[in-house]
Amino acid sequence: NMVAEFAGCKYGVATSNGTAALQIALQLAGVRRNDYVIVPNVTFIASINSIKYTGADPILIDVDTATWQMDLDLLEDFLKNETTEKEGELVYNKDGRAIRCIMPVHVLGNVCDMDRLVKLADQYKLKIVEDSTESLGSYYKGKHTGGFGLMGCFSFNGNKIITTGGGGVIVTNDEE
Repeated sequence: NMVAEFAGCKYGVATSNGTAALQIALQLAGVRRNDYVIVPNVTFIASINSIKYTGADPILIDVDTATWQMDLDLLEDFLKNETTEKEGELVYNKDGRAIRCIMPVHVLGNVCDMDRLVKLADQYKLKIVEDSTESLGSYYKGKHTGGFGLMGCFSFNGNKIITTGGGGVIVTNDEE
């Protein structure tokens, strides 16, 4: 609860580690086997592992070299030209599989243009699960990471800002 409060969210749920937090958050966001999750190509393997543990697959979007964050121009181009809405779901034209989430990864505390990312997610009916595992203490326009999407996930592994030797937490404003 202290982490949720610090991140400006109403609720916090402890997990065994950051990877588990990401996997659980994806499952709660409705990611199912054979779905896709959009993620930047510069990340830690835990982001990809959490997607694979749900039975889904990542779609990697290159990063902006200035920020190390997902290149939102490339993301927008991908969404406009390589996806279609069918029966209320966004599907990848290549194989017709559903895309359910975007997972921004705030690598080394860097944060992308979250206003634009949220707008794109809303436009294409995608949920955002933030990989905030490396961004405790990072803000975008005065708002802490982890609170922009449906859920945000933090880690307390030995290489993080605050460490407990392990552990993670999901933060959200969604009581359900």
